[in-house]
Amino acid sequence: MDDFFRLASGPLFLWVVIKLTEQILLHEKDITFNSIYLLNLVTASFAIAWYRQYLLGAQHATYGQLLKSGFNGRAFSIRRFGRTLMRILMISLALLVPTLVLSISLMVYYQGQGVFVSEELIQQLAVKSTMVVMIIFSPILVRLSLFTAGLALGRTSLNFSDIWKSTRGYTITLWWVALRAFLPLALYTYVLTLLLHKTSDKLDIHYIATTLLIEGLAGALTFVMLAIVVAANAEAFRILIGVRDGDAPHRKDAGPRRDNAVKISADEKHLTGQQAE
Repeated sequence: MDDFFRLASGPLFLWVVIKLTEQILLHEKDITFNSIYLLNLVTASFAIAWYRQYLLGAQHATYGQLLKSGFNGRAFSIRRFGRTLMRILMISLALLVPTLVLSISLMVYYQGQGVFVSEELIQQLAVKSTMVVMIIFSPILVRLSLFTAGLALGRTSLNFSDIWKSTRGYTITLWWVALRAFLPLALYTYVLTLLLHKTSDKLDIHYIATTLLIEGLAGALTFVMLAIVVAANAEAFRILIGVRDGDAPHRKDAGPRRDNAVKISADEKHLTGQQAE
């Protein structure tokens, strides 16, 4: 629990500050600021640190390491950065295309029924379409999500094809584990924040106090939920792929890199077999 507070307190503070800034700009300056991208960055940083906390221990799970070397002990590389962006772009496009097709199909259907397609309706259709597409593709995404564990460990030689092969036959299991880890607390958070918003509107509470209360609770529950999901994912990574000494190559006591580790593991099995004989 101490490690959770150590890693979650900073991101939670940033979460509240970002959401409060969003509301201040909206109410005081009439400026619309979408905070989702900054919040994704904050939650991703926590997830990476928590992966390392769960798989390697507290001494290798600090934000200082993340800021300094990205956990892999290597200097910044434009090539690696470009490859990472390309992977993100490919996944985003793979999800965006069916989302757009579904949204446009729904718009055409509503227009055919004589319904006026307003901007609000378009936003609602986009949200619903995104949810449907995410549910449909969730069995695939839950397998590829183990790549984030390899990223957190600094295992640069691990790619999507390795993850795909290692998780073959475990799609339903991984999907069910992720669903059990995510859904209960997500529903609880949604209902709680909805009730708090309605209560604050009825009591006419100042928006700053409302934001501090609601976003503080929502952020805390989000990081608890994320810690549970990451722990489940990390355990799946440990079982299906495995953790090795070289997963922290910035350490002085780092073990062999992945390519050499495979050969050494095979040699050890051969020696063990000879000794047994």
